[in-house]
Amino acid sequence: MELETNLYTPLKPSNRSRIKLKMKSRIKTTYALDTTFWRIAQSGVWAVGCFMFALTALSMPTSLGSMLDILLIITLGTLGLSCSAHLIALLLAVIGIRIPRLFAGGVLFHLIAFYFIFWVPGSGIVVSIVMALFLTLLGIIIGCWIALLVSQQVRSRTKWIVTILLSIILCTSIISNSIERSDIISESPITDPTVTTLQVSNPSELGTYDTQYFTYGSGIDLHREEYGPKSDLTSSSVDASFYIDEWPLLRTLFWGFNQEALPLNGRVWMPTGEGPFPLVLIVHGNHLMEDYSDDGYGYLGELLASRGFVAISVDENFLNYSVWSGIPDNDIKIRSWLLLKHIQQMQLFSEDPESPFYQSVDFNNIALIGHSRGGQAVAMAADAKQWFQSDSGLKEDLQNKTFTIQAVIALAPTDSKVDGLQAKLQNVSYMALQGARDGDLNEYFGERQYTRTSFSSDDVGFKTYLHIPNANHSQFNTTWGGLDTNLPKGLFLNRKQMMTGSDQRQIAKVYVSAFLETVLHDTQEYEPLFRDYRTGLNWLPNSIYFNRFEDAKFTALARYDEDEDRTTLSYDGKAEASDGIRWTEESISLQNKGVLLETTEDHSKETSYSLSWDEEDVTDTFAEADGLSLSIADQSTLKEEILTSGDILPIADVDIALETSDGVSVTLPLSQFMNLQPIITPQFTKSEWLEKHFDKGKYNLPEKAILQTVELPFEEIQKVNPKFNPALIHRITLNFSRVPSTIILDDVGLYR
Repeated sequence: MELETNLYTPLKPSNRSRIKLKMKSRIKTTYALDTTFWRIAQSGVWAVGCFMFALTALSMPTSLGSMLDILLIITLGTLGLSCSAHLIALLLAVIGIRIPRLFAGGVLFHLIAFYFIFWVPGSGIVVSIVMALFLTLLGIIIGCWIALLVSQQVRSRTKWIVTILLSIILCTSIISNSIERSDIISESPITDPTVTTLQVSNPSELGTYDTQYFTYGSGIDLHREEYGPKSDLTSSSVDASFYIDEWPLLRTLFWGFNQEALPLNGRVWMPTGEGPFPLVLIVHGNHLMEDYSDDGYGYLGELLASRGFVAISVDENFLNYSVWSGIPDNDIKIRSWLLLKHIQQMQLFSEDPESPFYQSVDFNNIALIGHSRGGQAVAMAADAKQWFQSDSGLKEDLQNKTFTIQAVIALAPTDSKVDGLQAKLQNVSYMALQGARDGDLNEYFGERQYTRTSFSSDDVGFKTYLHIPNANHSQFNTTWGGLDTNLPKGLFLNRKQMMTGSDQRQIAKVYVSAFLETVLHDTQEYEPLFRDYRTGLNWLPNSIYFNRFEDAKFTALARYDEDEDRTTLSYDGKAEASDGIRWTEESISLQNKGVLLETTEDHSKETSYSLSWDEEDVTDTFAEADGLSLSIADQSTLKEEILTSGDILPIADVDIALETSDGVSVTLPLSQFMNLQPIITPQFTKSEWLEKHFDKGKYNLPEKAILQTVELPFEEIQKVNPKFNPALIHRITLNFSRVPSTIILDDVGLYR
């Protein structure tokens, strides 16, 4: 008989169980490869991350103060690093990738964080990727260096060699970024004809009036006592809900008010003594809401008050951009509307015997100064009927003209359409100052408004534009700093060739003061400054400048905007060019055209461009004039490296020939009156690669014509030939010789 035996056969674990066991085993070894070396190396990546988080904190303030903002962002970044690094390490362990997982997790976290730090403010995808890779690699190198220094297993000699090499690389980088390759030309490389400088008082120096400073405000401000409980005068609040639909709750919590109760706040610099004095309102542009802008124009306020103007810096910070609450809709329109409300508030103050404004303001003599978006807002306020004709709170003042805006000054202004419209100034004197190194608005919008400003023949106003190659956007305001974009994006901007903030503000002081003295005080001694900047070089920083000028007495002979026919001119004139010249009418800006003249043949042969009229049509017009005026630009491009090379600059060689109907002809070189400066091509960023890729190629734009007004007095021409009679001029010719020439010509006319 056989005995049955039951043998025990162990069951094989299921696939699910095996995977579970395997995962547990892997998870237990998550940090097995993160040795002391790699844990210490993590500190380098963390340090670079903290630096970038600190820079980011400066561009997203909370009003708690910079140090607290930095501490808060670094703390949040460190917490994010800790959580993300552990989660990524766990994921890598589960996948089974055998690398120092915690270190890799930290590296990956910072790689992503660095990308978004640059991508969110608009640096562009390519630039953001490159910067993320560079900063992450830098952190790894620094971390490994620190780990080597701490390690007991590495010889001291090796540590010193690595330290010295890294120090050399770091020092070389710092020095190369500190060397000034300035293209701020202290004296023009082109010998300019001698011009007599004005022998009058420097308009940037304080005047004879004693001044007082005070503020007015609604009394409700959670952050600034000067507009809250410590305001010297209490002003009204205004309801802007008709124009602003959305006002985020965070913005209300920050300020303590919403669009239904916007405050009228202002900083006042006022002359003491008997008035009334002209009123000057100064308004800032769009900046970080929490980084207040209105106190950045004190240098203008003090100067103007000492010269007999009531100067007020208007607070519109609550309309500015915030990382946390965005920007209100219709902000430029509201900026303009608020300026008009401030004028109304001044009218109320001036009627109050207890107010320092009592009978001290001349409301028929008002000037508006605006910077950036404020520069557009002031032009809109001067043309208020286009936008506010139906506003019940402004309608009566606009119809009855209870105040008169005589002058508008724009510092690096914007020029966008609002409600499909743009300001058109009529009989309002206008001045714009703009720098070629404007990293925020690198198109010259002030010149557009210049084109849209006009005068009737019996008016006494004028318009002028000053182009400053080495000025930027922000330095017109003392609190905005030297960068035109927020950190860390601003790290890419090239500041080596930029003039200092004090120099840029000196230009603003000279021109703003002289302009207001001319327009509001009717002082004619400074007018030559606007016709020719060279008359004021004793007051200005050494640099190159371009200026345009036109007044109500200007008679246009050729605007080039009349029609599509390049041969037709005003007064039935005709334009023609010789062989060897290619000439076309080109857009200089969105609203303005000029004629582009390019020589195309052998330059040993003279070529020409002529404007002619029938004598009978223009005799009276020429007889009343004092000289010929034209706006002209040499389109030869001047790269920055040429400035220090010592090469001869490519200057257009132009002669002006004037012919009269009685057979007299006078030819003079244009250089006798003013030499044309070639275009200086600024490099906005720190490398040519960045120039092409940064912010969607924002700075990689075609060159713009920088026009220069040149005046040719007839009395100077008569010195060459006394028989020359300006009343009989019937042909004006530009002759080109000796060098290749590319010229843009516009606004040919007569001045008196």
